Amino acid sequence: MSLLKRIIFCLHYKEGYFYLSRNFRLQKVGDVDWLIRNFGFGKATNYVDEIIIILVKKQPSDSDFGNFFKDILKLRKNLFIPITLGGGIRNYEISERFFKNGADKILINTLAFKDKEIIEKIASAYGSQAICIMIDHKKINNEIKLYSYCGTKLEKITIEEHLKNLNALSCGEIILNSIDNDGNAAGIDLSILDKVRGSINKPILVMGGAGKPEHLSSA
Repeated sequence: MSLLKRIIFCLHYKEGYFYLSRNFRLQKVGDVDWLIRNFGFGKATNYVDEIIIILVKKQPSDSDFGNFFKDILKLRKNLFIPITLGGGIRNYEISERFFKNGADKILINTLAFKDKEIIEKIASAYGSQAICIMIDHKKINNEIKLYSYCGTKLEKITIEEHLKNLNALSCGEIILNSIDNDGNAAGIDLSILDKVRGSINKPILVMGGAGKPEHLSSA
């Protein structure tokens, strides 16, 4: 069965501000009120199918989560599309907080390398369709390397091994997020699709580098 294509917009959040990201280096743009006032929320979101909002902090504290959810609540008043929230989900209790604070789906990266039993517990409670696994990847010497903890930790596993593990995991979709192409608007890394095609039995999304309509249609 062919799935409908989706255009998904991503926001990065840290310590009360939203950021632009380029190759995982952050540039502060403004707080939630600035975003609503200057970025056209929710008019801008009339032209996308979903939105992802990521708390981009390696080890978020309880107050980090509190501030994040407070600002998400403000944004949600102007959003009428599905919302995926992620960042710092390391246990079941934190995932509960994400769902209770407006997440239609949650985004997981680090936990997929560390503790698959927790992911299965989340899926049992909320459904596998509510879990999205992001794979942050970067090419080094023409080899695909995988990263966790907001792109700061190199994982000692190949993409083929990781995808094999994810095939057996209860999740709704996989996002291939290119660190090399992140925020450069120069085009999406389509070579990664050749690498994974046929090795994953879940819907695939690609992220990083989209700068014009042709990039989206090519993907």
